[in-house]
Amino acid sequence: MTTDTSNGPYRAVWRWHFYAGLVVAPLLLVLATSGLVMLLRTPLEASLYGHMLTVRPGGVPHSPGAQLAAVEAAFPHTQAILFVPPVTLDRSSEFSIIPAHHGGGGHGHGHGEASRSVYVDPYTTRILGSVDPANTPYGWANAIHGTLLLGDVGDAVIEIAAGLAVLLIVSGIYLARPQGQGWRSTLLPPVSVERRAATRALHGAVGYWIAVPLLFFLLSGLTWTGVWGGRVVQAWNTVALDRSPPAAVSTRTHGDLNRSPLEEVPWALEQTLLPTSGPTSGSTYVGPGAGATPDLDRVVEFARAAGFSNFRVALPPDHNAAWTISASTLAGDVDAPTEERFLHVDRHTGTVLADVRFSDYSVMGRFMASGVPFHQGELGTWNLVFNAAFCVAVIVLVMLATALWWQRRPGRVFPTAPPASDPRTMRGVVAGMFVCALFFPLTAAAIAGVVLLDRLIVVIKTRVLSLRPGL
Repeated sequence: MTTDTSNGPYRAVWRWHFYAGLVVAPLLLVLATSGLVMLLRTPLEASLYGHMLTVRPGGVPHSPGAQLAAVEAAFPHTQAILFVPPVTLDRSSEFSIIPAHHGGGGHGHGHGEASRSVYVDPYTTRILGSVDPANTPYGWANAIHGTLLLGDVGDAVIEIAAGLAVLLIVSGIYLARPQGQGWRSTLLPPVSVERRAATRALHGAVGYWIAVPLLFFLLSGLTWTGVWGGRVVQAWNTVALDRSPPAAVSTRTHGDLNRSPLEEVPWALEQTLLPTSGPTSGSTYVGPGAGATPDLDRVVEFARAAGFSNFRVALPPDHNAAWTISASTLAGDVDAPTEERFLHVDRHTGTVLADVRFSDYSVMGRFMASGVPFHQGELGTWNLVFNAAFCVAVIVLVMLATALWWQRRPGRVFPTAPPASDPRTMRGVVAGMFVCALFFPLTAAAIAGVVLLDRLIVVIKTRVLSLRPGL
């Protein structure tokens, strides 16, 4: 593969590909590595606390209410917020608990205080053990993957890097495009050439092979970030809870049903306000009440009668809250996004307050409901294998980029930047970068900073250090 590096546009794009890579490469390495750990969640959990997850079937299982009573007795001064029934006969039941709030406050889970998972043998109600999800390999990897353990600052850094990575992909496609030898030599490059040329060809080939998946993973991941996900596309992750008469809503959202650090609520629902329990006269929707106040046993029985198979039940955190029966791909309850469903039940009367399904999502919400589970490898074994291979490919891509940078050093001098380009060409490339970055506000601000840094480097090179041309 021959590459003309002397023309102005190539040198200008190369310069910005280099700058973007300085920021993006370390972050891609961290995200790919942490993502790989998250994909290995099932075998890691089985090796670390598999004895809590499996039981020996025997007899008739105790009722969910009896299991809840065992948890409350074993963990006084706590409040159960979630019940996950066993998916098979040899699996344990799972409860999530948080410290009790005697003032009638709501949940602190999701975006507030962390929960603890308690595992119960459904045949004996024996407590098998408990785990803090935040202090597991998955919990740590998820925290690194989402915020770099830096909170909102880390979230912003990842958002900037993700936006720059989109520009890195576009510029990389331009730089590695076939010139004279066709696509075969680009996608399947020869390796029996000079070392640096072979590294560059292999870097370009790997980049081309994963460009589309990487773009997808970046865009789907951006929807969880603070500015892009929380502001730019926020209107698309809200669903209207259509019902007659309309149910009152609280200040809490569906996103508050997430158990920190786990994300189990579909992105399409996160900003949707939760309904509250209250007067429901005139409603034709009848739930599990049947003249009695719903409890966990009645709600679980109603969930199965309503068509749920694998599901979870969020318990009302206060007097005005509702029961929530849910099944989502993110939580691993269902494999197909089209089977996702959230059913809210009045805690006093058992009346169904809202029944949200995949068809109720916005267009973008449906795309994300399909895309995010794919992003997390939740759609089956094939999805898990593909994502693991992708993570390895990203790690290889970064290693090749580092090797290429190392081999390029002229005279083994630390290079501050690739060769300069014609100012007019640079201005055109920068303008194009800004147009792309307008979709990513934080990235646009970062590019502005890089432009100033680039000008500063040029001034230092020409007026102070008098570096040799070509560095």
